[in-house]
Amino acid sequence: MKSSLTFLEYLLETFGVEPAYKDTEGRMHYPDLPALLRVLQQKGVCLREDLFHEGPETLVTSSENPPDELSITLQHELDIFRDGVHKGLLTVKESSDAVEPLQEIIDETRVSTKTSSFIKETTIRVPFPKGLKKGRYRFRLTAEFPGSTLSKDLNWLVCPETCYQPPEIANGARVAGIALALYGIRSQANWGIGDFSDLKRIIDWAADDLGADFVGLQPLHAIFNKSPFNTSPYLPSSRLYPNYVYLDVSAIEDFNESEKARIIASLPTNQSLICQLRNREHLDYEEVAALKIIVLKESFRTFLENNARGHRCNERWEQFEEFRQSQDQYLRRFALFCALQEHFVEQSPRFCSWRNWPTAYHDPEGDSVKNFERENQEKMLFWMYVQWQLHLQLSGVQEYALAKGMIIGLYNDLALAVDSNGADYWAWQNLFHDGFTIGAPPDSFSPRGQNWGVPPPNRDAMRQSGYNLFLKNLEANCSYGGALRIDHVMQLNHLFWIAAGCTPSEGAYVKEYEDELLSLVALESHRNKAMIIGEDLGTLPEGFRERLMRKGMFSYRLFYFEQDDRGNYIPFTNYPKTALVSISTHDLPTLAGFWSNQDIKLREEMGIIDEGQAEAQRRYRTTQKARMMERLFQDGFLTDQNAHSAWESLTPTDDLHSAVLSFVLHTPSLLALISQEDLFLDDRQQNFPGTTSEHPNWVTKMRYSVEELRSHKEACRMAQKFRRLIEASGRRMNPTTR
Repeated sequence: MKSSLTFLEYLLETFGVEPAYKDTEGRMHYPDLPALLRVLQQKGVCLREDLFHEGPETLVTSSENPPDELSITLQHELDIFRDGVHKGLLTVKESSDAVEPLQEIIDETRVSTKTSSFIKETTIRVPFPKGLKKGRYRFRLTAEFPGSTLSKDLNWLVCPETCYQPPEIANGARVAGIALALYGIRSQANWGIGDFSDLKRIIDWAADDLGADFVGLQPLHAIFNKSPFNTSPYLPSSRLYPNYVYLDVSAIEDFNESEKARIIASLPTNQSLICQLRNREHLDYEEVAALKIIVLKESFRTFLENNARGHRCNERWEQFEEFRQSQDQYLRRFALFCALQEHFVEQSPRFCSWRNWPTAYHDPEGDSVKNFERENQEKMLFWMYVQWQLHLQLSGVQEYALAKGMIIGLYNDLALAVDSNGADYWAWQNLFHDGFTIGAPPDSFSPRGQNWGVPPPNRDAMRQSGYNLFLKNLEANCSYGGALRIDHVMQLNHLFWIAAGCTPSEGAYVKEYEDELLSLVALESHRNKAMIIGEDLGTLPEGFRERLMRKGMFSYRLFYFEQDDRGNYIPFTNYPKTALVSISTHDLPTLAGFWSNQDIKLREEMGIIDEGQAEAQRRYRTTQKARMMERLFQDGFLTDQNAHSAWESLTPTDDLHSAVLSFVLHTPSLLALISQEDLFLDDRQQNFPGTTSEHPNWVTKMRYSVEELRSHKEACRMAQKFRRLIEASGRRMNPTTR
């Protein structure tokens, strides 16, 4: 709200509450703020008193068109201008001294006042500092008047007009990438789940064999790694820090220096377990995590012995300290959560959620938590150490990708929100709204609507904080890649709120500060040299997609969905330039699953749809396939004879497969992304929305192992096809391509 005073006065007048009265002696009396709010509550308007307490003021502005001056409002209790004198000294000082302090004389032309019984406000016109570079600034404004001094903290964020693009892409280079789930990578070296060393080998294959310029990943966020909690990377415990299961433990320096860690890893029972985990059809997060954490703890003890106890001045300890300091309170609170969770889960598995901890531990800055922190410093350091190792390995992967000649490297994914049982919510509770979840209203795709079970952000608390957590989320996910996909980018405009105990049909959309959030995305995009792709599928607010693209954010287009008003697939030439185009996503059937109706079959088997609905969906799918082939034929990617063969086949023919890949690669869109499932015609879908135990979600492994990608005849044939089609489409070929 622009002015708490103006807002409160409006409410008082609307509901007939008088803010002052005169007694029998003629003296004026002014009820205090709590008294007025109690009366409003009785009249049905319930407001927290803290809404009217002044906090830091946040300004998000353009680096190219900053304001000449700002009007800053300060609250105070005393009437400091009783004598009518409005003269004083204004000082505006930046906290890090990155900007020269500003001092100016205040006179009547710069000051206006507004006074009532419960709040007094003084507004001062402040010149905006000239030449501020793009970045985040925290200023302290001080206004000194005779007999009184007013002050206020100011968060000023100076943002570029558009998001970052690598020079080659800004100059029109069209590039291709391959998408996969890191957890699904199979290899003879990992411990049953894909790790960062596997990812380097994937980059070798993608750059050298495919000619790709980027590798797309699902979110790497920290999840619980425990049953019965969801293993979805889109429902994380934290979006600030990655999941330690992706560490290649054997590549950690301290593992190789720790005899005990190596012995534990090489025990016959553990080697047998690792072999079993590698060979299982689906990955087991819990068993992988449990084994890795044991070995990581021994590696950490070796790190302490060699670098901490008694000689904390060596280079490696200083690197660890530098990482810790760079993460500030975010890492401290995340490590606190992990240590507390581990402590309580040892007592009972139900303590996995912080909401089941003793109440005294619900406040991250409470006395009980601080006492635990003091008494468990080594446990805290361990979880910080784990994140340091993740930082080293993940940043090393991106450096490796760029060294291989990739323009983008890693294309990471930022989930919409976090699990309210997890670390981020516990650590920053004031920045979320409890008692609500977000989802989607009923529509033809989901007649009952959708409830995603994640909490909405508190936009005003987020804004008052200077958007610190929002910016940290972007930084944490931009810094390890050359591109970032923002899931459900409509979150920057509005979110659909559902109250606890209600259905989606009883929800409502709530606006966010769109202009500011878009500018902040552009800021972090430039700070981290990462281009931004907004997942803009579904029904969007009018003009929103166009505003995203004007901000330099790439659109996200799927072959399945790009149809005209009559349901016909649009020509490949009609795709926008500033977009990423793909065939499908993890939530939709793969090309092979689509063509064989595998998704419809599974939906019927799981009881999501009945026999009649399944038959209706199969009839509609037949229409979709006909329209798809018509488009491929019209655009010259499929001959009449090949189309007939494809129509008769229950699975995609080689010609149909090539035609769909060619269509996507030939679009004008600067980014084209093909999933490994669609490259290898795998009909297994990574996730079935609306299911949990009914379908093996987020656990499906790749058809080919890392080793087989370069040795299996069919894998090599598909790679050669992809490389050939990239070249034929005119897209850039990675210079290292063999």
